[in-house]
Amino acid sequence: MNSVSQSLFAALSAGIILLTSACGESGSGKNGNNTSSSSSSSSSSASSSSSTSSSSGIAAQGLAAKYAGYFPIGAAVSSYHLDNLSAIVATDFNHLTPENAMKIADIHPAENTWNTAEADRIADLARQHGWKITGHTLLWHRQAPAWMFAGLTPKDPASIEILKTRLKTHITAMVERYADVVDNWDVVNEAISDSANKTYRDASEGSKWFEMFGSQEYIYWAFKFAQEALEAKSPGSSAGKLYYNEYTVTLKTAKILTLLDYLKNKGIQVDGVGSQSHDNLSWPAINELQTTLDAFVAAGYKMKISELDVTVYADYATGKFVGEAEKIFDTTLEAKQAARYASLFEFYRKNKTHITSVTFWGISDDNTWLDNEPVKGRNDYPLLYNDAHTAKAARGAIMNF
Repeated sequence: MNSVSQSLFAALSAGIILLTSACGESGSGKNGNNTSSSSSSSSSSASSSSSTSSSSGIAAQGLAAKYAGYFPIGAAVSSYHLDNLSAIVATDFNHLTPENAMKIADIHPAENTWNTAEADRIADLARQHGWKITGHTLLWHRQAPAWMFAGLTPKDPASIEILKTRLKTHITAMVERYADVVDNWDVVNEAISDSANKTYRDASEGSKWFEMFGSQEYIYWAFKFAQEALEAKSPGSSAGKLYYNEYTVTLKTAKILTLLDYLKNKGIQVDGVGSQSHDNLSWPAINELQTTLDAFVAAGYKMKISELDVTVYADYATGKFVGEAEKIFDTTLEAKQAARYASLFEFYRKNKTHITSVTFWGISDDNTWLDNEPVKGRNDYPLLYNDAHTAKAARGAIMNF
């Protein structure tokens, strides 16, 4: 590490105070297994040099309190987080997103079967603290249960009507159960194509919804049903709550605006765009983020940062996927990640008028989807706390303003 990196790392480290009520326990390894010797040694060496604790071990100020004048700070959570990181959740966050518990396949696995226990637990925790949650998600091409499409024929008008009824029943029930605690709904998730020559994700990219409808019309019905359910529960309550959620938003801005125009022309006013923000150490550039945000603001939309994490890998550096070899999370890499988080949050603060919330996709590195995507079993370190639930330099970096 050069002298500049060393100075930055030391400065960022000084901003971190441990939450020993969570971190004092031995951390589970990646994917719930014991941490491998290589990853645990790299994580522990980095965390020991990046953290300082007070005599009580309790954070003097959490992230949510620090950002009270800016926007809510959220985390995607599951029962794992509530069982193992409850002190961190209570200290650093004031907004929650159910990581999987509200996706159709999880909460509504069969037409007449509901599994609401985990979603209820998350919602109840938010209610107890006076927080709000994100309703994630009412429609997605993945984790869509087979029963939703059972017995139906693609593009058949009668089948489409049955599918609309099933979708409406699901959305209405979700709104009825959680409307009091949800302040924004990811009505539709990831419906934009990754292909340069298409706007919408179709059957060739795994969308059963597009296949059944034969078009993007299903997106309209999802938003319409969500809006109607909210208005039926409390007139005017849909305002500000209807979001479209997507990844690589900087690359899909024009397509998303096409979708939003399509919905507006059909009488649906979407309130904002969820930018998932699965970023890496250098991409997207801050000027690209600003250009994208400006485009949505000019068109009349808010933005939320909905699934933030910062991978240490650059698998698409050449424009094509080339998976990098596993890295050791040493102090140099930790300082680079901290600097990246600092620059992102500087951008968010600068644009606080237009950003409605910032949510991390997880809390600690021992429980991250990036350990298995895009390379299965490769350790990644994208979040604010390491495998042992100790604060990393990134946390100090975003508190240091």
